[in-house]
Amino acid sequence: MGWQDCAIASFGLVLILGGMTAVWWGFRELRLAAIPAPVRASIAGNGLFIAFFILEFSDGFIRSGRSIFYWTSALFLPALVLFYGQLTARRWAWWVARIVTAICTLWFVGFLLVIPFAPLRGHTGAVPWWGRIYVAGVTLVFASVSAYAFRSLGRSEARTYYGIPPRA
Repeated sequence: MGWQDCAIASFGLVLILGGMTAVWWGFRELRLAAIPAPVRASIAGNGLFIAFFILEFSDGFIRSGRSIFYWTSALFLPALVLFYGQLTARRWAWWVARIVTAICTLWFVGFLLVIPFAPLRGHTGAVPWWGRIYVAGVTLVFASVSAYAFRSLGRSEARTYYGIPPRA
């Protein structure tokens, strides 16, 4: 292993230990029973997107010639900040999550409509028909998770949790 590989492994170890410490500290402070189900659903949706961003990061790093930056890399830190805001019931987190989930729902539905007609290409060339079905399925999952999180955040329990007055 070269110095670059050792640095990457060390950085990964620091991230793992930091993440484990953050999870341990968070579970000490957090009372999951106090978080209503609609808020937990939106937090789980955000967690899915964070996992996707991490997967894209590792894919770009390992398979694509160590290109660390991909367009989803710019979304990872804002998603983590939103995750923190959701867990700590910040009012801004409700607004941001509601707006982002609405935009994501429209974004993924728009892509779902384009997938059958777009000239999709992979590393080996044109994507076969089953690849289009796979891409459409993943896009449908992201669209439905975003739509459900948007709907969940609109419920009165979620609004009360974040300190937003109920609708008239």
